[in-house]
Amino acid sequence: MAAGEASTRLDDAPRQERAALRYFEDLEDGEHLPALSVTLGEDDIVAFGAAYDPQPFHVDPDAAKESIFGGLVASGLHTLAACTRLVVDGQKGLVVVSGLGLDSVSFSSPVRAGDRLTIDAWWSDLKRSASKPERGFARLNCRIRNQDGVIVADYAYRYLIASRPIT
Repeated sequence: MAAGEASTRLDDAPRQERAALRYFEDLEDGEHLPALSVTLGEDDIVAFGAAYDPQPFHVDPDAAKESIFGGLVASGLHTLAACTRLVVDGQKGLVVVSGLGLDSVSFSSPVRAGDRLTIDAWWSDLKRSASKPERGFARLNCRIRNQDGVIVADYAYRYLIASRPIT
């Protein structure tokens, strides 16, 4: 790989055409998204860090050796951003009106260059809006593990999802 070349790779990215639309009514509490994976490369870790989180342990491999991590690590924000792509790909045509927030974000282990991250995501807290029944609220719980099965992050998205149109 040439210096400066992007190295993040969506390992199991869907290669299908646009999925059929899915709505709030199609979700089931406890339903899991497909377990998709991404690999973060050193060039991407440094580039993301330089642009958005320029801590020495994200941008300078030599300085990172002297940090508590003992080497270069991805920003937690980079980890979330890369895994957000996996979540969107795994939603298979779900009509999301808006993201409403992130809850309970915790990082429990560093992500290093070459780590293959796999996301386990499942729906919960499904509730139709009382004031706007054409929408529903949903929580998507996410757990990210590396290639060794070590949990690197836990968090949850809150979404506003469109209900099926009345025809």
